[in-house]
This record gives sequence, C-alpha cells and structure tokens, in this order.
Amino acid sequence: MGTGVTNFLFAIPAIYTIDTFGRRNLLLTTFPLMGLCLLWCGLSFYLPENPDGTPSQQRLGSIAAAIYVFMAVYSPGEGPVPFTYSAEAFPLHLRDVGMSFATATCWGFNFILSLTWPALEAAFTPTGAFCWYAAWNFFGFFYAYFLLPETKALTLEELDTVFDVGNRKFAAYYTKKLPWYLKKRVLRQDVAPMEPLFELHEQGGHADYVDEPLGGGGGAAGVEDKKIVEKDEVMRT
Repeated sequence: MGTGVTNFLFAIPAIYTIDTFGRRNLLLTTFPLMGLCLLWCGLSFYLPENPDGTPSQQRLGSIAAAIYVFMAVYSPGEGPVPFTYSAEAFPLHLRDVGMSFATATCWGFNFILSLTWPALEAAFTPTGAFCWYAAWNFFGFFYAYFLLPETKALTLEELDTVFDVGNRKFAAYYTKKLPWYLKKRVLRQDVAPMEPLFELHEQGGHADYVDEPLGGGGGAAGVEDKKIVEKDEVMRT
C-alpha cells in the first residue's frame, strides 16, 4: 500500500512540471537523486546487525527510507517521462508501432531485472547489487544530457525537426555548452547566451537551447506562429 500511495502522490506534480520544467530537466534532476538513493540503500547493509544475526532496526529503517525516497524521486521523473518521449519521438505514420515497441521494451526489461536480481545479489552482495544499479542511474544522467532534446510545448512539426538532428550534432552542442554552464551556473559569471541549436520562434530560440527565450512564453499561445530554423553553423569550427 505504501508503495502505491507514494508513487501516486509524487507522480501528481509531473502533470504540471512535465510541460513547464520540461522532460529533459526532470530526468537530469531525478537520475542523480535516484542514484544517490540506491547508494544509500546499498550502503545501509553495512549498518550493524543485532547480536542474534537479525537485521537491526537502524538497518531496516535506513533501507526502507532509501527505497521510499527513491520511489518519491522516480515518480515525477523517470516514471512518466520515458512514455512521453516515446509518444513524441516517432513520426506519425510509425507512432502506434513505435509506442507499442517502447512499452514492450520497458516491461521486458522490468521482467529481466526481476529475473536476474537474485543471481545479481548473490554474486555482488546486496550492497554491490544496489551500487550497480546506482551506477546505471548516473549513466542515465549523462545519456540524458548529451543525447535527449527538450520537447516541451512543441508542435508535431517542431518535434520532427528536433528529432531529425543526429546524436553527434546534439552531443557536440551540449559538450560545447559545458563551459558555459560552469561559468553561468557555478561561477555565476555574466556570460553571453550561446547560439541556439534551433530557433523555434521568429524572434528567438526555445528555452532549452538559448539562455533566455525571446518572443513570448510557452504553452498553447506561445507555440503559435513559430518558424523552425536549424542552426547548422553552431557546430562549425
């Protein structure tokens, strides 16, 4: 019951944030937090046991807390976002087949994870097994940063344009943007906005590809009268 209630309650914010904060930003925020929760859970097995060899209350409480926090972080991010991306990534004539394949793949890997967990736990120990999956969450953060575009508040035509850009070009753009993030977000320097990878408005770029979007806000009103221009010159040296 606690699992269902936690997943339900913490999925509610995604109804709003998935189209405001953004799909990509949700993954970039929740992947590291999920990895930390799994590390917390795995390292909790190092807490002392009772003299009779049974798990202590401290160990059980720490493991349970880590799992519940993991679910609370998972529900607004990694839970709904992949299904949203799956519904947007495929062209219209393949969307039904693509979405079906994406859903089958998701549940197929859920089955594989459940099937292999006992053997993984026996081979890696509980701490090693949880740390193994924590590492995959950290990998997911880098995958999302370098290879996943933001798709919030985009029309079908704009989605086709965004997903037509190759992974190498997208990864190169965000590799180039890493020093910009360091100066802007960490060192708090006053730096000029980077050239956007796309211009999705006639007078400015999409919020994820330019420091400050120009020409209006998001939502239904903000996506009207857009002109899509791919910025090939961004990748030229």
